[in-house]
This record gives sequence, C-alpha cells and structure tokens, in this order.
Amino acid sequence: MRTHVLVGSRKGAWIYSSDEKRERWDVTAPIMPGWTIQHISADLRRDPPRLYAAANHWAWGPSVARSDDGGKTWEKRTPGLAFPQDMGLSVTSVWHVEPGHASEPGVVYAGTQPGGLFRSEDWGESWAPVEALNRHRFRPFWGQAGGAGDSCLHSIQVDPRDARRVYAAISSGGTYFTENAGESWELCSHGIVVTTPAAKALLAEFAESFPQPELPPDVDPAAMDEFHKFRIDPKNPDRLWGQSHVGVFRSEDRGGRWDDVTEGLPSFHGFPLAITKRHPDAVFVVPIEYGNDNFRVVNGQFAVWRSSDSGKSWERLTSGLPGPNDYQSAYREAMDTDGLESEGVYVGTTNGEVYASNDVGEHWQRLPGTLPPILSVSAAAW
Repeated sequence: MRTHVLVGSRKGAWIYSSDEKRERWDVTAPIMPGWTIQHISADLRRDPPRLYAAANHWAWGPSVARSDDGGKTWEKRTPGLAFPQDMGLSVTSVWHVEPGHASEPGVVYAGTQPGGLFRSEDWGESWAPVEALNRHRFRPFWGQAGGAGDSCLHSIQVDPRDARRVYAAISSGGTYFTENAGESWELCSHGIVVTTPAAKALLAEFAESFPQPELPPDVDPAAMDEFHKFRIDPKNPDRLWGQSHVGVFRSEDRGGRWDDVTEGLPSFHGFPLAITKRHPDAVFVVPIEYGNDNFRVVNGQFAVWRSSDSGKSWERLTSGLPGPNDYQSAYREAMDTDGLESEGVYVGTTNGEVYASNDVGEHWQRLPGTLPPILSVSAAAW
C-alpha cells in the first residue's frame, strides 16, 4: 500500500506517491494542465479507486472530472450539474467533491459556486441538484455578509455512522445539516459565540461598515458562521470542527453548541483545518495575519499549529517548514491527514510548495517540485 497526495492548483493537478515508509516520493507530470483544480478526492469504495476533481476552466467551464486509472485520463463531461432554469443561477465553478457513505455505493456529492449542492447516484456519471438546500429559505441572505455578494459550498461531510446525516458549509451562508438524506436542512452554525477580543472588534467593524438587510432571528448578521473549512471528526462524529473568519470552533454535540478554542493561536484568522483519522487525537490549523492592510500571510515563518487536547492548548510546529523570511499561506482545502499509523499530515502553500510529515506534524519534509499556487491537498492510501 502506498500513500498518495492529490494536489490541486490554479494551473492543474499533480499526484505524489510515497514508498511504504513515506520517506521517498515520486510526482506525476501535470494533470489537466491549465485547469483550476479546487479539490481532488479519492473514492476508495471502488477498486481501483475513482478520483474526482473539482475542475474549472475559463473557456470550458466547470466540471466534476473523474479518473479510473490513477489520474492518467479524465472524463470531464458532467451532465446534470446545473441549477433549474427558474432559479436564474448558473454554476460558475465546482469547489468540493465528496464520496458518499460506504453503505451507498455510487453516491457522490459536489459543492459549487454560487452555493449549491449536487448529488450523483452513479459514481459521478450524472448529477441532480439537492433542491431542499439549494432553495433553502435563507438562500436570499447567502453571500451578503461583508458585502461579498456571492457564495460557495466548500465543505461536505457525511456522518460515518449514518448515510442520511450530511453537513454542508457555505461561505457567507452558514453550515447546514440534514438527517433525512437531504429532504430538509437546518442551520447548525448560528450558536457560535466569539470570545477573542480582536475577532469581536472585527465583527463590530463589519456591522458598522456593512449594514445588513433585515434577517430572520436565526441567521447571523455578522456572518461569524462563515466557516472557511468545516470537518467532522471521523473518530467521534458528534464532534465538529470549523476554522472560521473569526476563530477556530469546536462542537461536541453535532452543532448544537460551539466553543471558541482560538485562545493560544497567534491569529484568529486562517483557512485550512485537518483532523487525525485515528488516535491519538489532534487537529491542525495554519493561522495567518489579519489586519486592515490585507496582508493575510504567515509573518515570516510558515507554521502549522496542532492541538492534542480538543483545542485547550496549541503547539507551533515548524521543524522542516520554510522560514525565517518566508511569507505565504495555505488555502482552505490545502491540508489533510492520511489515517495511517503514525499519522501523516500534508500541507500545500500559496507559493506552490508541498510539505509532508509522517509523525503527526513533529517534523516536515518538502516534497519534490514547485507547483503553481496550491488550492487543495488530499491524502489517501491504496
């Protein structure tokens, strides 16, 4: 069994493959050169695995591309990936692709911009909109926070215990869940309470600078429910994690209540978030600078921060990571874990560098090559 790291970038994709010890790595030639690859996932329910890519092209449009030969060839036709005509919306890009539950072979989910959820029941060969979420009563307010004016559905998570329970996180729109396989959806991110003083000040500034239209009482006018990345803990699926615009949050009751666990981090702002798939438990984030100057990078030393106690404390991990005088960041999909013994952690940077750790983040090595700006990193073993 080899570990594979699937990397999406602004100008194509690459796949890294390791030896059994995850010490030496090979990398492919560019895959789908010229396409913007927001995310790649491996569907291990098939043998060989089917790869899905959230692939977007300025001329050819959006696609959920799929490959059955390890990324050598791809089928980009994506019938059914469209909003109904009466909604007056067009899919401009695909952001995320998530294989369904093990008990539902063939089911795959895709998230789009504008915010939309689509479902396939034939391994991505055809698609249909999930109408109950796409026509949600809160849709008129998606994308309005901060004057953004648009939305994207960037995180989809399926409860490993129950195929009918699915989560979907929407930029500037909130995070929703269904317990009936998509027939109805409820908001589960409106219970967030921000405690970090700098983040509270930012929310007050937002409220003053971007007056919001009248919203229902259970929609957050400051969009602090805007998770940049949302994940379910596969080891304890009642536990949810979110890296939001204004902090890192954890829920122990499937989104009923959220605790702000940002204290101990150098910044409340960041994008990627990864969780170990086996014990020992750990969560990883990459905080970046936040201020009116729009700097939005790590300040000189690229660092991954790890918590091994559910966010009560954080450790700064830098061994093998670039710095000092290194100024870059990591996008929302650009970090993942592999679920193997002595869990591997992988992160891609905006400067096109991929780093791997085979000891839960203690030490890092740079993988071969310098790629275009990296948008996504996914790890899988087969």
